[in-house]
Amino acid sequence: MTAAGNPEPPQPFSPTAHQTLRDLAAHASSGVTIVCGFPAAGKTTATRLLAELVDPVVLDKDTFAPRLEESVMAELNGNPHDRDSDLYRRVVSPHLYAALVQQAVTIARRCPVVVDAPFLGYITAAGEQERRLSDYIRTIAGDDAVIRTVWVETDTTQIRERMALRGAERDRPKLADWQTYRANVLDSGLAHTGPRVTDYRVTN
Repeated sequence: MTAAGNPEPPQPFSPTAHQTLRDLAAHASSGVTIVCGFPAAGKTTATRLLAELVDPVVLDKDTFAPRLEESVMAELNGNPHDRDSDLYRRVVSPHLYAALVQQAVTIARRCPVVVDAPFLGYITAAGEQERRLSDYIRTIAGDDAVIRTVWVETDTTQIRERMALRGAERDRPKLADWQTYRANVLDSGLAHTGPRVTDYRVTN
């Protein structure tokens, strides 16, 4: 099952990526599988392909509580689609991700769950603490649930084109000030930290 939301154009995945997802499916039939990576990296495509193999409940961060995010950010700084400022990361993101993780862990007690979300803040924290992302998330959840993480790796030079193609409102601030977004996010070191702290890597 998936939360309702606007469909995004699928990203072409290589045969190697398909095989990685098929191998992962053998383990993803229970617990929580978190598909993470940069926005427009191909997380949604990877999640859809994995869901076809596992038939899990799918939780998508972009459709988890969008109106709450928009209303809070509109009130705080007048930009309902801000997802990248320090204000968003400090005030909104920690609570939203904690709720998303808790929901995933609760549902996973009965059936498999796949979570589609960047988790960039968690990846940064896990890297700084020299921990596996799955262990870091398990600590946040306060639960001993089975959690596995997947980094969707892509050529960051293609992300701008993909964002423009999908035309999502949440991408407008990034595209409007691309150089700042690229410097603060894409070139921040996350491209190296992500695959280092996650359990699996799918190359798009």
